Amino acid sequence: MTAHSVDVTLLRDLKRFGAFDIGACFNCGNCTAVCQLSEEGAAFPRRLIRFGQLGMRDRLTSAKEVWLCWNCRECADTCPRQARPSEYVEAARRYTIAGLDPTGIARAMYGSTPFLVGFALFLAALFAGVLVGHAGVPAAGRLDLFGFIPFELIHDLGVAVMALVGLVAVVTTVRLVRQLSEAFGPGDVDGSAAGGGGGPVDRAIRATVALVNEMVSQRRFRTCEVPDLGPIPLRPWFVHYSLMWGFIGLGVATAFDFLFKTPGELVPIWYFSRLVGTVSGLFLMYGATVTLIRHARPAGSNLSRLLPSDWLFVGLLFVVGLTGFALELVVYMPQPPSVGYGFFLVHVVLAMELLVLFPFTKFAHALYRPLAYWLYIYRAAPAVGAAAMGEVE
Repeated sequence: MTAHSVDVTLLRDLKRFGAFDIGACFNCGNCTAVCQLSEEGAAFPRRLIRFGQLGMRDRLTSAKEVWLCWNCRECADTCPRQARPSEYVEAARRYTIAGLDPTGIARAMYGSTPFLVGFALFLAALFAGVLVGHAGVPAAGRLDLFGFIPFELIHDLGVAVMALVGLVAVVTTVRLVRQLSEAFGPGDVDGSAAGGGGGPVDRAIRATVALVNEMVSQRRFRTCEVPDLGPIPLRPWFVHYSLMWGFIGLGVATAFDFLFKTPGELVPIWYFSRLVGTVSGLFLMYGATVTLIRHARPAGSNLSRLLPSDWLFVGLLFVVGLTGFALELVVYMPQPPSVGYGFFLVHVVLAMELLVLFPFTKFAHALYRPLAYWLYIYRAAPAVGAAAMGEVE
């Protein structure tokens, strides 16, 4: 028998990424028993806890449960030792994001509040300096936003930011796929997973349909809801739904404007991109506002506690949405006030900063969670894929 040493430093390192007392866990299995998502080899969150207690870093960061858990906190409610296993899973997810990042920025942001604040201020100052440094003289008598900051400058700066973020995202995605492939196990010679069935194309189609269905319906999130969560608009799945589709809708509206509308052209409020952007912005603001209010409650609340980097992400979403609506209100006034230039500058600067922070904060799960879920369905048995698509309840 081969002896393995236990890395006792892993739990200490994990505590930098979230508050929990998993050392109190005596592996009773209560958390896994109550979790409605523990199926087909996924053990929430008991397996992750054992990996942490035994110091198994590679097994922890490659575990599919890190991404498939919706953090309903039912495990925390039923834990006899108040070990807060749901917060442990959140910490493991942050730890995994930091490990995927090749730059070390994510680890520094999670581990040091002064660095987080300094980096956020640096980015804001950098973008503001570039934009203001190249600002022009707007036309008199109207709100000439692109006369103040040229559209070409915003476009070129946005392309540069997206290229940089895209490069980091590609590297981290490749790392994540490798880690998850190890967790799911090797496939058969024909490309299908062991115990599965169907060829690679069939499995890819099944996984894609399941992913789209989950994004539209939030079925798994709703499955893991605990009772007595109040009206639907206040339930966690709906708040998350609002944030997700609000952001996606704003992206669609921005892309439509870029492709089909002349920069700076004032269009009616019922114009497609304006209407989609307004509705999506309302959803985004609703989700961000509810999230901020809920997590501002005093210690002792049943909700998982946010780290400073999480507050930064949600706060940026809120301010970007708020300045967007303020700008829209000003633009449609009969005599737009000059304060619109300030709204415009803040909105563009913080939107750029939000994009830069994508691979390093909670924002990254917008890429990693769908990818992990897709791989989970692709590599799992057909019955899992069918259940995920709603064919099997």
